[in-house]
Amino acid sequence: MKKIIYLLLPLCLGLTGCHEEDGLLFNDKARVQLLPDASGTLDNYSYSFIWSPASTTRDIVYLPIRVMGGPADTDRHVMIEQVSEYDITYNKDHWGYVTDSVVTERTDKAVAGKHYVPFDSQEYAQLFTIPAGEVRAQIGVILLRDVSLTKEKVRLRIRLKPTEDFDLGESKYLERTITISDMLEQPSNWAQRYMNSYFGNYSKAKHQLMMQVVNGKVDEEWVDEAYNSVSFRYYWRMKFIEALQAFNNDPANIAAGLAPMRENADDPNSALVTFPTSM
Repeated sequence: MKKIIYLLLPLCLGLTGCHEEDGLLFNDKARVQLLPDASGTLDNYSYSFIWSPASTTRDIVYLPIRVMGGPADTDRHVMIEQVSEYDITYNKDHWGYVTDSVVTERTDKAVAGKHYVPFDSQEYAQLFTIPAGEVRAQIGVILLRDVSLTKEKVRLRIRLKPTEDFDLGESKYLERTITISDMLEQPSNWAQRYMNSYFGNYSKAKHQLMMQVVNGKVDEEWVDEAYNSVSFRYYWRMKFIEALQAFNNDPANIAAGLAPMRENADDPNSALVTFPTSM
């Protein structure tokens, strides 16, 4: 078997129609996959309608994708589907060894027609199109603002499907989860932009304080600016620290049991809201 491999490899390398890209061999149909971030991962994309006017009933989330196999002279089309997500619970013996596991489907699954427009809708004709001459594009997913999202968030796990135009790329880049809510949520790039190092652990109480101080949004765009500018994040961190100290020292807040500020105001044992003084 090894002899066969050694004989075929030089032959493949010598053919103009056979080349390797990102660990996959392409010699026929183009392939498509979701585009990971700089770290090579596909983090969950968090979306909240809370930033939108009350009149907004739907919005579109765009996810970057890439084509392997080169551009085409005509428009090409991709397709996605919703898939389930599962939790795994491991049972261990008294030695710490796994004895068995239990797999259960998550119950916070987004519902088609309620939380997002079904993917077979004609509304996706352009949103699932890769223009001629392009090998990178964005696909759009239409989200719906259901009243239930003000109390709980749901998860939409999407997966690319083969089409007449494309086969699929690497398996680790075919799926991604969009979390949907109408509540204050941690910005989706908070972790990848190392915000814990600059501003401490995330909590909704801290998020609300930060928004009050900046008098506006603290969203993905704000996080990107903080990550890219040392002076920006140092300035605002000092402002946040000053605001937190003022809140904690306010006699009215102390008398009402609100100070010192905690990550969960309803739990007197939850961690205190803090900001790093260095870094």
